[in-house]
Amino acid sequence: MSLPQTTLAESVTQHIACRILHGDLHPGRSLPGENELAGEYGVSRTSVRNALQFLAAKGLITIQPKKRTTVNNREMWNLLDADVLNWLAEGEVGPELVEQLMVARLIFEPDVATLAALNATGHDLAALEDALSLMRRGQTEAERALFEEGDLAFHQALLRATHNPFLLALGNALSAAMVLSFRQTLEKDVRDSHAAVDDHFLLFENIRLKQPDGARQQMRTILINAARKHLWKDLPELFNFIS
Repeated sequence: MSLPQTTLAESVTQHIACRILHGDLHPGRSLPGENELAGEYGVSRTSVRNALQFLAAKGLITIQPKKRTTVNNREMWNLLDADVLNWLAEGEVGPELVEQLMVARLIFEPDVATLAALNATGHDLAALEDALSLMRRGQTEAERALFEEGDLAFHQALLRATHNPFLLALGNALSAAMVLSFRQTLEKDVRDSHAAVDDHFLLFENIRLKQPDGARQQMRTILINAARKHLWKDLPELFNFIS
């Protein structure tokens, strides 16, 4: 296997990462040595070493001196790392992981919506409206990338509207996870997503009218509707006990 010379370590990193994240390389498995990997990918040992160190920093592998490098269990992966999430998005994501991502969003985002309803300024409302406009354009023009851009901008504007720096920092870490979640729950034909846009507009109205209870419930409705439509006909029981 020969890789482009311009991004040697990056290419090796991405290929090994995707094999780990999508189950080709199972937890506990030993990776080949540096010389063997260098031969397999047609790169130098330095490129291989840099790639492995990068993957170790993401929690995907463990490097031990004089021992084989091993693949880590999923519990050790840095799933809030943007690179890890982008690699995950390059293939099919298992239903268990998607479910856990939705659980995390249900725990976090309804409370974000509550605080946004209490603290949003005129500037925050304008940012939310702009994001909604992007979503509507993406939906009506069948531009999936535009819809995703507006969806992410809406949720990021919500975080800023809390005016809580700790929540904002945590939300920034979750942004890439949100993108992964959107891609798992968005209709194949984005023109069919008008109901999702309407749900986001209702959330905006609750925030504009400073109705925190309504905002909280509407955010939960958005997440539950996405899960029901695209993941499960019957929600797992645990969804009744969160948020």
